[in-house]
Amino acid sequence: MRPLHSTIIPRSVVPLGRFARSLLWPVLARQYRRNPAAASALTLRILGIANSSYRADFLALSNAIDQTCHLEGAIVECGVFRGCTLLGMAHRLRILGIRDASLVGCDSFQGFPAPTKEDALQDGSFHEVTREGVFHETSYEGVSLRISALGYAPNIRLLKGFFADSLPQLSKMTFKVVHLDCDLYQSYVTCLNFFYPRLIPGGYMVFDEYDFSAPAYPGAKKAIDGFLRDKPEKLQRLQNLVDARPFIVKL
Repeated sequence: MRPLHSTIIPRSVVPLGRFARSLLWPVLARQYRRNPAAASALTLRILGIANSSYRADFLALSNAIDQTCHLEGAIVECGVFRGCTLLGMAHRLRILGIRDASLVGCDSFQGFPAPTKEDALQDGSFHEVTREGVFHETSYEGVSLRISALGYAPNIRLLKGFFADSLPQLSKMTFKVVHLDCDLYQSYVTCLNFFYPRLIPGGYMVFDEYDFSAPAYPGAKKAIDGFLRDKPEKLQRLQNLVDARPFIVKL
């Protein structure tokens, strides 16, 4: 059986050796649980908690949390991997003084399903990061342990399985923030169709992939553009922030 520390510490969060991470992570996690607001950017980075202080791509999600913190509804992420952005949203809510938030993280925890023809590049080939099984280097148990170790077990529910199979379990819920980090065309189509009617007015849907990711994931932009073509909402971006992800606000 692997030691608990090796199970919950995310690899490659910071350029530290495994031994250094194994020493630092549990100490910093205990300190974090006592006072999340005091955690430095370096501490958050070591713990694998996304924050806009060191990740510009998290700015759109942080803004979505800020703008919707007064609204009713849950927060969901599709494409959890090792939980960095899911924990980042939980952290932002805690900083805002909200301790009863409900977050759901959806992931197969076994990597991608097979890509479809919409994910192919212009020459008909597939980028290596679209292949079946990519991003399998995670586990439901490992992410669950990290969530618990950081004090978020009461707030975060993980839902394991491919989206088409798992999302019906959320059919009675409404959402105020939806983060789609789906990468592949059919995964985006499934999530857009499911969450759009369940996103409350004023709620945010943030897309991790779009035009910047087209060299690897062309299917993401196709799915998003196709879905929004007959919708009143238009893609928005935070001004002057190149890395900030696009989003819509439900009308």
